[in-house]
Amino acid sequence: MKKINRIKDMDRDGDTVAIIARELAIDEKTVRKYRIGGTLMNKKIVSFFLFAIGFIAAFLFILLRQSIPIILSIIFKITPTLMMCIWLIIMAIDKSNWMIFVGLLFSMACDIFMALNGPFFLAAGIISNMIALIFYTIYFIRSDTDLNLVRIFSFIIVIGVLYFILFDYLGQFKIPVLIYCLIYIIFMWRSASRLGDSSISVTSQYACYIGCIAIVTSDALLSALIFNIIPTERKFQSLVMILWWGGLFLLMVTAEIKRKGKLQSIFIM
Repeated sequence: MKKINRIKDMDRDGDTVAIIARELAIDEKTVRKYRIGGTLMNKKIVSFFLFAIGFIAAFLFILLRQSIPIILSIIFKITPTLMMCIWLIIMAIDKSNWMIFVGLLFSMACDIFMALNGPFFLAAGIISNMIALIFYTIYFIRSDTDLNLVRIFSFIIVIGVLYFILFDYLGQFKIPVLIYCLIYIIFMWRSASRLGDSSISVTSQYACYIGCIAIVTSDALLSALIFNIIPTERKFQSLVMILWWGGLFLLMVTAEIKRKGKLQSIFIM
């Protein structure tokens, strides 16, 4: 039974029949009998289709968001993140990456709430994203426990100045946005703390850090739009979503690189 489970685990991780047979010292016929079909090639094909679906949905959302029913707009908006969640499930969710998966679910909930009008939905969107950021930050802390306190000061300055700029426009959201900013400071600090850690792939380090910068930039721009600091123009709305999806995609990639321990283990479009 242990050997059968090992065959399925290796097959799920993308190892070929020959590699599994050689490592477990069994014949290829036995491997084919018990494998679950998750070969690397199959995963590449699935990855391609998931990426294509997400990309097409993102394109349609940006192109049509103002001219289609709200329900269809929401479906297009959340599809890229949904495809990321499905991809992580297919690759395998374990104790090393489940925090990113749960974070993506809350980020998707945030997208839904932010698509709806009214202060209740705005508050729900902020709370959903706060929870997502907490899960992402827990992932960063678990993958690197060094404090690196000196790295937090630059984020205190940048995000503190952003809050100062927003302050007069926030109204009843002054305290929630302050908490939001504090969480973002910790989020960025912990992502930066992974830089230079020899136990983490360099690719994973920079994918994580760049992804986090993209997410923070997206939210900063979105805040400027929501609180009427800059005009609500299509180019700004599109940039918000491109940065947002790109950042989440890089966090997804980060989690899989870390899980597998090597860049060759994943398929990146």
